[in-house]
Amino acid sequence: MVEFNRRKFLGAVGAAGAAAAVGTTAAGCSENAGGAAGGDYDMPTYQPAPDLDVQPYYATETDGMENVYTEYPKEYFKSVEREPGSGGTVTSFQLTWGDPSKPLDENPYWQELNERLGVSFEPQFVPQPVFDQKFATMLASGEVPDLVFVNDQSAVNLQGIRDGAFADLSETLSGDNILKWPNLAARKEEIWQASLKDGRIYQIPSIVWALTNLPTMRTDLVDQTSIGRAPKDADELFTMLKEVSALGTGPGGQKVYGLNKYDAHPGTASMFQRLFKTGPEWQLNGDGDLVHITQTENYKAMLEWLARAWAEGIFDPVSMSPTPTDIVSGAALRYDAVGAAIGATGLSQWEADLPGAKYDFFDMPGFDGSDQLVVRNIPYGKSTCVSAAAAEDEDRLTEILNVLDYFSAPFGSEEALFIGSGQQGRHFEFDEFGMPVTNMDNITELGVQYVGVSSGDNSYRIHPNAAPWADSFVTVMESMAQKSIARPLEGLEAASQTFVTKGAQLKQLWTDFENGVITGRESVDDLESFASNYMSQGGTQVKDEYTQALKDAGK
Repeated sequence: MVEFNRRKFLGAVGAAGAAAAVGTTAAGCSENAGGAAGGDYDMPTYQPAPDLDVQPYYATETDGMENVYTEYPKEYFKSVEREPGSGGTVTSFQLTWGDPSKPLDENPYWQELNERLGVSFEPQFVPQPVFDQKFATMLASGEVPDLVFVNDQSAVNLQGIRDGAFADLSETLSGDNILKWPNLAARKEEIWQASLKDGRIYQIPSIVWALTNLPTMRTDLVDQTSIGRAPKDADELFTMLKEVSALGTGPGGQKVYGLNKYDAHPGTASMFQRLFKTGPEWQLNGDGDLVHITQTENYKAMLEWLARAWAEGIFDPVSMSPTPTDIVSGAALRYDAVGAAIGATGLSQWEADLPGAKYDFFDMPGFDGSDQLVVRNIPYGKSTCVSAAAAEDEDRLTEILNVLDYFSAPFGSEEALFIGSGQQGRHFEFDEFGMPVTNMDNITELGVQYVGVSSGDNSYRIHPNAAPWADSFVTVMESMAQKSIARPLEGLEAASQTFVTKGAQLKQLWTDFENGVITGRESVDDLESFASNYMSQGGTQVKDEYTQALKDAGK
């Protein structure tokens, strides 16, 4: 596995060096449009959640990286000391990906939740496929629930903020005011900064990892190549992948390729964008002007490399299938979600499912022999807003925020354990590692509490099954973080109305062209004309709106 020294990490280039690799791409990225933009409040005071009673396996101070734990807490702290509510009702409008929870009268979990909150919590569950439609109907009705799940990258959701449906919480949460709600306060300033709208606080954002995906490799395959596990540049990586495809089959007789899946989501920081150091979707050129990634030479070089890889059989022919079950071959490299890779069914399960396969994490090089360039995610996830009407009553607003504060309890707290896992003995039991294991018979009782506002400790937590890969994981993730940059538009993504309304169709236009080039249906020579068409279809308006937003933010 990749070697790593827990006391001192060596050999990685810092973020400043990574930023220099794309000129002024990251210029001003560390700056944020602060609460001062709103003029009359201070950014909420950051109060960290209590420390866990276990030490991190690895501690870091690198931007984009998180501490790593291999142990679960032995004792859970109490994060909410206040008395339960006054017995009123708090309503919510929340997203659900599966079946809604059992009704209250059949649901012991929901009943205990109400008792702990001291209110009657009444959620409205909205399935993901119709969420925006139902959201628009809810806004039109004028009956806005107390707590509303909001995706501020959606035109409909964003319009709710712009139309005044949700409360401006800037003064309520200003400075030390937020300390009335310690779990809401357990968010660093940059999380609030990035979620501001016109310099004001309209949403309670959830914490997210800055780096959520990383490459993994089949060492049993790449060890058979002339290059091995650490190609130095794009040419050596190409050779390694081609030689794996030439093997034909793996140890269990499975058909293998260099690559068996291509995620057709351009602009989403794929491992190939890291390899070719393409930078973020919108970036600043040497003159300080915004340009789209498709207008850069690095993006063109990436497409040329991928098209050659497809033509020379490095990809499984069904790599772009939208149906995961179509892909039955193995691959030298995969691009995996961090949580999946280090979870209970991660690398150890992958090896168990495919006898003879051996997995490890892969540290991507830069295409030219220098370091890769990684673009960090925006520093917050989905959010929850409070009804403007409900917030007109100060006592009512306090009670609503008390409920939201409970739901926002951090990892390691008694409240978070109950929120996420339910009642011990009915919904979960602790295993030998001290981890809560869900009782699937009663899982449909859970889910009633989801409002998308996680807070506090945001560490990477490696399941004991993945513990043998802990050193390798730390090495690769720390290396990625040290070679990472923030987006110039961090915190300003919603500033372009054109992006919000036309972003989906622009993305589809881009996806179709990129896939076409890679598979040979389109020519990379047409990239310049595609970029021109992309800009004429709305890209220029997006650019102009973002340029103005950067100017207004002083970036």
